Amino acid sequence: MLCTDRIIVLSRTRYSDSSIIIQALSRQHGRVSLMAYGLGGKNRSRLGAFHAMALLDVVYSYRQERQVQKLSEYKSSPILTGCAIDLRKSTMLMFLAEVVGKSIREEAEDDAQFEFIDTSIQILEQLQSGIQLFHIAFLLKLSRYLGFSPTQLVPGQQFFDLEAGHGTIVRPVHRHYIAAEQFAQLYQFLDLPFNQLDQIKIARAERDFLLETVLVWYSFHIPTMREINSLSVLRDVFNG
Repeated sequence: MLCTDRIIVLSRTRYSDSSIIIQALSRQHGRVSLMAYGLGGKNRSRLGAFHAMALLDVVYSYRQERQVQKLSEYKSSPILTGCAIDLRKSTMLMFLAEVVGKSIREEAEDDAQFEFIDTSIQILEQLQSGIQLFHIAFLLKLSRYLGFSPTQLVPGQQFFDLEAGHGTIVRPVHRHYIAAEQFAQLYQFLDLPFNQLDQIKIARAERDFLLETVLVWYSFHIPTMREINSLSVLRDVFNG
């Protein structure tokens, strides 16, 4: 069955001299693997269309029982030119693609989740300020669609337990918690629009701490979340 769909590229792997296998998030089928042919020789430049978090309108042959589907048509929509020429944005896309790829494993439609990610990438393409905070805001907002969004602390709760996922009055006996003041810094990202991130003024060390906190928190809710290989590259780009 030919399927007309929209995908967000998560990764690509060389299969042969002229073909690649693409791991992607699709609007209609959730996680999919796609085989793209004709990308060798003089057509090698077409590989650029399949960069991390690329947005593509595609046509592929779909069979539920088949592990890898055959891609027949693709078109960038839109072409993320701003992300391609801005090292900060392209590195951000690489990082987010890895985290999203480890967070979303289901082969099932989730239109709201897909639309959030799709729209967020297009916002990053246009974003002029607050870029260094985009990934923190994105991951916190995405947690709502993944089912473990943090809830606001109630009066008297002085800590947020990352393992349990809720506030607490007493200090947890383990080390995976943050103080109420630090939680307030994180919580402000949940409802703040991406284009207002420049309103948040935090030092580099605080930014790094908040990101580490979010990743630790993700790891307690997502069993497949292990070491993020692109994190060191992200740090080098934004802290260099």
